[in-house]
Amino acid sequence: MLETLLQQGFSYHATESERLARELEAAADAARAAPGSWVQFLRLSTHTIGEHLDDWPRAARLGDAVLAGQATTSETAKAWAHLSIARLLAGDAAGAAQAELAWLAAAGADFRGAALELKFMLVAALVGDGHAAAAGPIYKAALALARELGDAAPARAIAVASNNLATDLLEAPTRTPDESAVMRLAADAAHEFWRRCGTWENDQRGRYLLALVANVLGEPDTALGQVEAALAIIADHEPQPVDEAFLRLAAAHAHALNGEGDASALDLAASDAVAATWEDPGLIAWHAEERARVFPDLPPRQAA
Repeated sequence: MLETLLQQGFSYHATESERLARELEAAADAARAAPGSWVQFLRLSTHTIGEHLDDWPRAARLGDAVLAGQATTSETAKAWAHLSIARLLAGDAAGAAQAELAWLAAAGADFRGAALELKFMLVAALVGDGHAAAAGPIYKAALALARELGDAAPARAIAVASNNLATDLLEAPTRTPDESAVMRLAADAAHEFWRRCGTWENDQRGRYLLALVANVLGEPDTALGQVEAALAIIADHEPQPVDEAFLRLAAAHAHALNGEGDASALDLAASDAVAATWEDPGLIAWHAEERARVFPDLPPRQAA
């Protein structure tokens, strides 16, 4: 049952957060007896309860229920990193430091990468909890250290935090010039570090984010270049209808910004044609929301 919960829980963690929180709390004893589940359990529970329900004390209590008195290993230590974040954002600085030290001790003599990874995990948690402004200065300092660390930098943690921060700032109704600069920096870093640790899909999705950022910064030619590059990556591998629909929508926006009405209409029609084949309500709503964001004056796509 625990394995099923951890496999399926993420699919509804954002839409039914309280339900999943209760299910995770009911599974605490089972998780405590299964060390192989600790990292995934703490990741899912802190993300759901801390970020989505904004209840960090509750997230910390659940983490404590699973990890209290347990010993760390190299395979389980990241659970303490998640616990450290939950305790810190719950206001328990001493407890956060204790969990952080457990995480760092498991990393061995060179724990610089682990220490840096924790900062990017904190950035991701702050952004997820709606505090992108507070996360920005931490992010910039941590990214500078990561670049000094080179290949030893925690690429995936940097990619995730960068992606989340850029997306959050992108979706903000307004941005200061400093926030726009951080958004650009984060989008560039997300693509850079996804290319280090990810797949061709991460590469083309990183370019999609770069295209969105370029559009909102008033750089449509840059956006079109990123869309073209992303579509070329897809063509070299396998069809990605969902990604292609959103890439075409970004291209339609870029052409519109350039005053190229006919080209914009063609890309918008191509995007709508793909979306018309979908049956998933979540995908349909996502496309409709993004379409309305970039073309607020156009009527919505007609349902198939």
